Amino acid sequence: MFGKSKRTAATTPTAQSDQYRLKATGRRVTLLEHLGGGDVRIAMDTDHILRDDIVSARDITPA
Repeated sequence: MFGKSKRTAATTPTAQSDQYRLKATGRRVTLLEHLGGGDVRIAMDTDHILRDDIVSARDITPA
């Protein structure tokens, strides 16, 4: 009646960051979406101007 509960605590999923760095320059970029063929669309802030580009997923690394 008053024994230990057999329920396990619910685990919360870990949030994945969308922050990456370009391997060539080290510039911080934001991953916008995965495209087909191993490409990704990224956004970067350069002199307060937002730019987006398509690069290979192998060209970025988690920040």
